[in-house]
Amino acid sequence: MKHNIRLIVSLLVLTISLSASAAYNEESTDYSTYATLKGLKTIAVNVDPPRGEEYKKMTLDGVSTEQLQEKISTRLRDAGFKVISVSESLSDPEAVLLDLRVRVDFPWSAFYAYDLQLSINQKFPLPQSENSYYSVRTWSDRQVGAIQLVGPGLNYLYDYSMQLVENFIKAHQAQN
Repeated sequence: MKHNIRLIVSLLVLTISLSASAAYNEESTDYSTYATLKGLKTIAVNVDPPRGEEYKKMTLDGVSTEQLQEKISTRLRDAGFKVISVSESLSDPEAVLLDLRVRVDFPWSAFYAYDLQLSINQKFPLPQSENSYYSVRTWSDRQVGAIQLVGPGLNYLYDYSMQLVENFIKAHQAQN
């Protein structure tokens, strides 16, 4: 008798959970169709610089976030993308955000340590809400290393950042 009651309760719980799951899946959107680089045409570029002393040292060594942003924007335009400002991208549901996160540290007296992360963040529509989106990182690349203080110093960050942009362009071209 106890075995039959357990079996009936288990079947009831399974039925309820399957019904709830089916109802949820009926209304959900297939987000896998959005998580691709295919069809991306409009990009907003953002350079996220280091904070505090590291930012001051980076700019004193000749690396400017404005110049990084301009180099990236120019290269993307040359590759056929429409580049818009971050504020313009807020009202464009098709626009994606290309974000370059720059971090530098000075742990040794003869080297800079750096960490560059480039990511593409796309807008995904919120279900049951018109003109509402949330941002999801759908592609990223990263480079970490150290640069000697002598010579051009942190100016290599321009080259390393542009290599990440080239990796994105190649990935985009492979899907389009």
